[in-house]
Amino acid sequence: MKATDSRLQEFVDAGKLKGATDESLVALLTRSGWPAAHVYAAIGSYWERTTGVILPERTATGESSRDAFLYLLSFATLATWATALGSLLFALIDRWLPDAVSGVNVANLRSSLTWQMADILVAFPIYLLVMRKIVRETDADPERLQSGVRKWLTWLALLLTAGSVIGDLIWFLDFFLTGELTLRFVLKCAVVVAIAGMIFGYYIASLHRTPSDHEPAGFQRDLAFAATAAAAVVLVFCTAVVVAGTPPTQRRLEADRRRIEDLHRIAVTIHTLYGQNPALPATLNDPVFGRSAGANLASDPETREVYEYRPRSGSRYELCAVFSNSSQEDSDRQDYVGATGFWSHSAGRNCFALDASQNRPF
Repeated sequence: MKATDSRLQEFVDAGKLKGATDESLVALLTRSGWPAAHVYAAIGSYWERTTGVILPERTATGESSRDAFLYLLSFATLATWATALGSLLFALIDRWLPDAVSGVNVANLRSSLTWQMADILVAFPIYLLVMRKIVRETDADPERLQSGVRKWLTWLALLLTAGSVIGDLIWFLDFFLTGELTLRFVLKCAVVVAIAGMIFGYYIASLHRTPSDHEPAGFQRDLAFAATAAAAVVLVFCTAVVVAGTPPTQRRLEADRRRIEDLHRIAVTIHTLYGQNPALPATLNDPVFGRSAGANLASDPETREVYEYRPRSGSRYELCAVFSNSSQEDSDRQDYVGATGFWSHSAGRNCFALDASQNRPF
């Protein structure tokens, strides 16, 4: 039995002698500032002396390690999907509100979006399943709400969340003081505050929940948080799918990007060989060209057919390929090397005229 304050013990003993109930003593003393654990210890000591039976201590059941696993998993997946959600919103804001002055690089937007989308697809369902398990167990056994593991890990998660908000405010003030405050920066700050604020508010409320709280209120809070998070995730995820494209679209974009890279490397190899020996290769299957360019460079990534190469008079030649989309359509979803300039193309067969004796136009 834990040692108790002598004044507290004397009051509990006197109160019980006068017929006070345990509940009334707990309510009175906790309102007077006494920790509930100390009050219960004093009441337990009174009943030990009255009954002559030592208050039994509950033996460890291994729940602490299990609780630690569940809460660590929930917070890890929470951090993963919340960070991915914020990153998706950041990328979409950069795309919709470009800033020529900003040094932010929006290259390869498609890869950035798909990576964050994959994070959400994995982490968010796991988070919901783990939280469903935790909520069900605490509803069935409200004493779990007093778990030290739960409180410590939740406060640690809240510390990290508060740190992100504080960092966001410092970031905001730094941009404000240097005169770089723009609409898209304000929106990014709002995204961080909204996501972190929602998480902070939910977990703070859950920490203040006690076993005696009205259960429907706690259930409604859990349901509201899950519904709000799910709605935000679904909305942002669907928007990212529209911007980045569906998997078949992604494959076509990647194939076009690969075609441009192949044509570029073929042209560089031909120019290099022409500088060493002023003669164009007869075909792309020429052994000299193959040794310089490397294996599989001259073939289309999807059809596996050799790219069309046509030597012209003198040092002039053409390279042709069949593209799935126009370069402008591709550039809408990524920083596409063929969007403008020499390698711009339409959907279908396109040919590019080059001169190996001239400076590279690509």
